[in-house]
Amino acid sequence: MQLSKSLFLLTWMCLFFSNFFVSGVPINPLGFDLPLTSVSLLWNATKSVLNVFISHQDNTLVIENGIISVYDLGNKSNSDSFDLWLKEQTNISFTRILDNIGGIGSNLQNVSEGAVIASPSKSKPNYFYQWIRDAAITMQSLIEYLKDHSDDNNTPYSKKLRFAIESYIVNNYILQHLDTKSGTWESGDTLGEPKFLVDSTPFNEHWGRPQRDGPGLRVITIADYLKYLENNKIDISHKKLPSSKYIYEEIVKKDLTYVINSWNKIGFDLWEEVNSFHFFTSITMLKALKVGIELAVQFQDDTFLSRLRIAFTSLRMFILIESGFKDAKIPYIIETPSLTGERSGLDIGSILGCLRSHDLNDGTDLIAIPFSLTDSAVMGSLIGLINDMKYRYPINHEKGNFNNGFALGRYPEDVYDGYGLSEGNPWFIATASAAEFIFKLAYHLYDQKLDLVITKDQYAFYSTFINLNPNIQEDKVIMPFASKAFIKTTLSLLNYGDTFLEVIKLHVAAGGHMSEQFNRYTGYLEGAEDLTWSYGSFWSATRWRDKALDNMNNNSVYIGN
Repeated sequence: MQLSKSLFLLTWMCLFFSNFFVSGVPINPLGFDLPLTSVSLLWNATKSVLNVFISHQDNTLVIENGIISVYDLGNKSNSDSFDLWLKEQTNISFTRILDNIGGIGSNLQNVSEGAVIASPSKSKPNYFYQWIRDAAITMQSLIEYLKDHSDDNNTPYSKKLRFAIESYIVNNYILQHLDTKSGTWESGDTLGEPKFLVDSTPFNEHWGRPQRDGPGLRVITIADYLKYLENNKIDISHKKLPSSKYIYEEIVKKDLTYVINSWNKIGFDLWEEVNSFHFFTSITMLKALKVGIELAVQFQDDTFLSRLRIAFTSLRMFILIESGFKDAKIPYIIETPSLTGERSGLDIGSILGCLRSHDLNDGTDLIAIPFSLTDSAVMGSLIGLINDMKYRYPINHEKGNFNNGFALGRYPEDVYDGYGLSEGNPWFIATASAAEFIFKLAYHLYDQKLDLVITKDQYAFYSTFINLNPNIQEDKVIMPFASKAFIKTTLSLLNYGDTFLEVIKLHVAAGGHMSEQFNRYTGYLEGAEDLTWSYGSFWSATRWRDKALDNMNNNSVYIGN
């Protein structure tokens, strides 16, 4: 038995290192530059620490040791300055979010209480409006802050945030009842209106409408706030909101009815460009229906509960089978299937949809809602965007090392430059969301104390930052929880996420300012200034970084050189 294991190890190592040489010439099987001396070091390290075994029953490779990171995990020379910048920029970002909320923003005039402006920019471009989508996502950041600081619920700062959230709910009650270009309140179609003036009156100019993601996102946000209040035994304080049941009946239920009636209708995407079915819209609608089912149970709304369950089942089936979001021949999510032949289908919206629709602290999301962050197609979307944009944007060419993070944009075929139509640029939202995805993945693995299971169609993702040969023949690789291989891989994962934040660090302007985009050639800010969603995306990424690190520390993760 020992002899056969030794023969296997010898064979495995020979096969692995034979990939480094063709006729004596070093090649690059891992996707990053390795000088010959590094190959020698890898060989020596592997000989001394490699400890793997294989189960032929299910064609699975189990690795407990021998993983080598692309990064120097023991190098702390730059970490102090980077951590200091992260802390400063995170605080700046949250402050800038609050600056863009009516009623608490420091420089906002004639903006309704609770209205979230997309940007202070009023010309070239004019983003001085409130979008339903942006506002819901922004308010989620305030709720997450409150949940993270639940020990401080009685402080003036926490009360200020609750005032902002409850003002947002009241303001959205007003917006729901306005007749707009999308339709009337009586018909319910007005809920598909994407944006409003900052004084909470209708925007009556030509626009890409309806956009059907807004009501579902609003449901997710408001329901999360109600759960926060319940868990912390806090009463609603706004005089126009009598109770949680009132909010459910008069606001949330209206949005849920819209989702029930419109999930099978086309609408414009989150980028406001294409009228069709979109993954982001459908998957966030599904999450809203799941949340709605929980609320209907809580408030004993049995008749409506039946409608929600029917819609949930139908929409889930649509997403999985009928929509075309996943093609067996394509390794990633197709954001807008109707554009097949015109676009690749890659879109950061698919990653955003995954992040918005899966609450990692609610394990039922991972079962009920497909395409979580561990799904191969979702990982394929991220790696597909990275592999495209590391070449597409010239500022990425300067990085040299293709195993680091890159500046990411919305989708490969993008031509919106922040002012008009020419060439698309990297976006802060996209780049920060890539980091958030990676940090959430690390958090999830430690939170659930799960073995790391890497399926064959995920090899390309993981081989970006560890010495996992993407061409190995086994159907999957398993790294047992807390094994050295597991720890090194997850530490490498965190380092990989940091490299996306380092990209943002390079392009944030003096004073920590972020716009919508940064130029693909120069790296300087482009488009709407102080974009609220940019700050929210960065804040959310660093929040999940902290949570992942806390989970690792709680599991006493340490790895030496």
